[in-house]
Amino acid sequence: MKKHHIQKLSPANLEIMKIVWDKGEVNINEVFKTINAGRDDDLRRTSIQVQMRRLEKYGWLKHRQVGRMYYYSAVVEKHKTRRDILHDVKNRVFGGSRPELVKCLLEDSDISHDEIKKLRKLLKEYDAEQETL
Repeated sequence: MKKHHIQKLSPANLEIMKIVWDKGEVNINEVFKTINAGRDDDLRRTSIQVQMRRLEKYGWLKHRQVGRMYYYSAVVEKHKTRRDILHDVKNRVFGGSRPELVKCLLEDSDISHDEIKKLRKLLKEYDAEQETL
């Protein structure tokens, strides 16, 4: 079966998608307010509108219209997008090696003892799942 490929997300588009994923359904005004809430250099509403139309064209968003207002929601799930981005990084940067990817994450962070415990638990759970397959 052929995979359906859609345009990759730019950092600006990913910022919009995060808002859509968090809120479920948004209009351009909500995205405009949310993006500019934490910025010193506000983006223009028309710039966000253009990006959202492109995201719809690329297959990331869909909209429904109520009167003159467009409400956008995600077509592609957040989990799938994260997985695809991580898969791309793993292959391009780490030659497909999961252990090298994880090693890099562990070496370059100030990981806490609690986080290490959580990772061990996740690995044990995953290992147990694999044994049942």
